[in-house]
Amino acid sequence: MTTRLALSSIALSISLLACGGDADIPVAPDAGTPVDPGNPDPIPPDAAMPDSPAEPAPYELSVSMPKLPILAGSTETLEVSVTRHDSFTGEIAIRIANLPAGVTADPAVIAADATTTSVTVSASTAPHSLPTVVDVVGTSGSYRATTNATITIYGPPGSVDTSFGNVILPVGISDDYAYATAIQADGKVLLAGRVAEAGGKFAIVRLTRDGELDSTFGGTGKVTTYVGFGGTIHGLAIQPDGKIVAVGSATRTGGGYVFIVVRYMPDGSVDSTFGANGTASAMFGLDTDTAYAVVLQPDGKIVVGGDSNRGSSSTGVDFALARFNPDGSLDSTFGNRGLVVTALGAGDSRDSIYGLALQTIEGETRIVAVGGEGDFGIARYHANGTLDTTFNGTGKLRNPYGSNIGAARAVAVTPQNELVIAGQIGHQFAVAKLSQAGQVDPTFGMRRTQVTPSSWNEGQAIALDGDKILVAGWAYEFNSSSGNFAIVRYNANGELDPTFAGGKVITPVAAGTKPDQATSMALQIDERVPTVRAVVGGFASTSNSDFAVARYWR
Repeated sequence: MTTRLALSSIALSISLLACGGDADIPVAPDAGTPVDPGNPDPIPPDAAMPDSPAEPAPYELSVSMPKLPILAGSTETLEVSVTRHDSFTGEIAIRIANLPAGVTADPAVIAADATTTSVTVSASTAPHSLPTVVDVVGTSGSYRATTNATITIYGPPGSVDTSFGNVILPVGISDDYAYATAIQADGKVLLAGRVAEAGGKFAIVRLTRDGELDSTFGGTGKVTTYVGFGGTIHGLAIQPDGKIVAVGSATRTGGGYVFIVVRYMPDGSVDSTFGANGTASAMFGLDTDTAYAVVLQPDGKIVVGGDSNRGSSSTGVDFALARFNPDGSLDSTFGNRGLVVTALGAGDSRDSIYGLALQTIEGETRIVAVGGEGDFGIARYHANGTLDTTFNGTGKLRNPYGSNIGAARAVAVTPQNELVIAGQIGHQFAVAKLSQAGQVDPTFGMRRTQVTPSSWNEGQAIALDGDKILVAGWAYEFNSSSGNFAIVRYNANGELDPTFAGGKVITPVAAGTKPDQATSMALQIDERVPTVRAVVGGFASTSNSDFAVARYWR
């Protein structure tokens, strides 16, 4: 699905399951007759049970774990219980049918007058599986009852989830780059960035929660939108009503880049009620303004962050924020007619906002912006766009590492209202924790992680999973400039988590030594397992550069 939205048409030129039986099914003898454990079983335990009539069973089955995750290469025990009716006391033969590939389950018996038995389920040779609904069947004479369980074969923490569908996703006919990842409430995955044709278009791909293209999104699972030359999405957010907010930049007619916001309906069509024909823009000056991040306020307002190079500015490229109302108009209660520009330091430094978060303090929703170039740069703003001087005394923090190579790329807020900031310093993964007041947490420290020796590696995205900190990015292969996906997990104190594949994982997505780069990450909750997995998005080079995605077990 492709739509075209010319910047010139933007009116907002903003200066922004049941009983049954079958004779072929082995059944337990009548009550009081012992079961012969050596009796051959003509039907494999994982065979589907035929649908044939049977007497209604005078008992019901239940299982101890309706959702049973099993680590690949291991076994688990499933307790099966019976509730008996009508004075029924007979033995009941238990089997599990419709198991995932490579999984076996030993037959078991609930003895006469007993209420439980244990079934050993083995995944010793099984690959990772999607959540699979299995039938737990109990037979006694002509009686049969069935209950269900969901079995998932999972991998150790930090391993790539091989049950996830697509890994490399061509979107256009040439080069495609994904810079943003988001997860919908139903678990579907959104990847966004750009396709190269027509000088560059906004591009969004939606996958089912298990990694297949979702044809209910734009008809093919892919949507591209022309918003101006060089159109690129860098940030994604999903509203509570399911609408998708994509932010990035494109060139205006006869000038440099401007902030662009496009809102999409859940089916991938452009939301015509937003801005002008679904698009809004913001321009800070006559030079170049580039948007990289977005966050949605509880009141529905849209905060977009990036940078502004106003040409004549003595402070170079500065932090830039724009806030839009839910209808796409600029919010006049924020800064100067909806726009805020902040110079973090003097001189012609480059200070770009790459990550945004909201922090609630004294009942006020405040905006945290992180980025910089050369070192970490952080600023916090009041709801009206003014700097919050309760943060580090000035509202700003620059150069906490004392580095001239690096940048903060992402930020998350802990339940204790601390800020955890990730990026790179000296081409190493870097993570820092700040107090609510903007002071570096000395118990955490200014962490730096060399993912690959003698090579560049950079953190690009952050997510908090309980008390664990996940940072995703890329790492060059040894002594090369060919990148791979990389993900690192830290404990709450900033130390590498050794239970997560030693703390750091490198995943070559493209074949051989072809480069790939992770740019974004989101956590995906799956109540079927249940679990939370990290979905990492980016791009990989095949014959062209294409969208790429990998899912990791926690």
